[in-house]
Amino acid sequence: MPKPARFILLLSAALFGAALFPAPLGPLPALAAETLAETVERAAPSIRVAAAQRREMVVTLDVTGTVLPRQEAAVGTDLNGMIVNELTVDRGDRVKKGAVLAVLDRSMLDTQLAQMDANRAQAEASIAQVRAQITDAEIGVRQAEEALERARRLQAKGVAAQAQLDNAVNAFDSARAKQIAAEKALAASEAQLAVIDAQKSNVLLQIEKTQVKAPADGLVLSRNATLGGIVGASGGALFRIAIDGELELAAGVPETSLARIKPGMPVAVRLPGISEPLSGTIRMIEPEVDQKLRMGTIRVSLPDDNDVRAGNFARGAIELLRREAVAVPASALVYRGEDAFVQKLEDDRIATTPVTIGAREGAWVEIREGVVMGDEVVARAGTFVADGDLITPMRDEQTGAVGQ
Repeated sequence: MPKPARFILLLSAALFGAALFPAPLGPLPALAAETLAETVERAAPSIRVAAAQRREMVVTLDVTGTVLPRQEAAVGTDLNGMIVNELTVDRGDRVKKGAVLAVLDRSMLDTQLAQMDANRAQAEASIAQVRAQITDAEIGVRQAEEALERARRLQAKGVAAQAQLDNAVNAFDSARAKQIAAEKALAASEAQLAVIDAQKSNVLLQIEKTQVKAPADGLVLSRNATLGGIVGASGGALFRIAIDGELELAAGVPETSLARIKPGMPVAVRLPGISEPLSGTIRMIEPEVDQKLRMGTIRVSLPDDNDVRAGNFARGAIELLRREAVAVPASALVYRGEDAFVQKLEDDRIATTPVTIGAREGAWVEIREGVVMGDEVVARAGTFVADGDLITPMRDEQTGAVGQ
């Protein structure tokens, strides 16, 4: 039998006995009233209560993803059939812009360069020869022109025959034609020299490309070149470099949560094997949502840390909110439809009070309206008691519980 019922039964028996056998001194009525009050007090159920506290509420969103380079450079060559003679870097090395990563065999190109030099020397000699021919043709034209002028004067005086004049005209035309032909031969020789120079420049450019260089400062992620291997334009990249060595977390976020996320929000990033989280920030929210998975992607900038590797799996906790607020245990709330209530304690009696809730953090819920700091509420609402019931409050210091 429950204790309150047993007390009431004993009290009733005592009062009934007092009525049948009255005591001579008559103090029993006072004693009975005191016992009755004590029994009623003992009959009030003991309920654990909790005080509304002012806490720092931190709301986070957990995400997972993969560590990737922020920007990546693929380093290769457009030379075909070249043999790798030397490799100067390996995976994990940090390089500077312009640093030589690999050296290719240039012997074939050196041969072509020697041929270009010989062809150029030949073209220069040809140009000199043609210029000499032009000079000779110019002299011939001048002599023919002088002979033509004399023939014209003699013809005017009636001394020279018409045939003599005609011969002088033909000689002048022939000399002039030879001059024009020599000038055109010079233009052709000079054009040939320009072609040879262009070909030489191309060979020099290819020779320069035999030194595969880093396009930017960064971290070497992969090396596909092998010593003695033959490379080509269709063989893919020889090296992959994370520009400036910057790595970031690419994490998936449900599309329903994207509106709560903004660039610049702090993210605590945890990687396997690293005990302390890394402090990151959201750099970018990608503009496209995966239509099949209904997931968006965020890019989280990571600090420079030698323990972080491209390809690492990582977990992130995005800090959506941080503020001071009045909060109660989540178990203190009871719901009727979408409305929330707490069972607040007023003079040891239950007062069901509507509240406006805010952020949630673990086992605590922010109360925006309806409860102030220090108000006591039933720690586990909705059981055993109703509005207006008298209770015996059991606080943390009485129960030995420790508030979180």
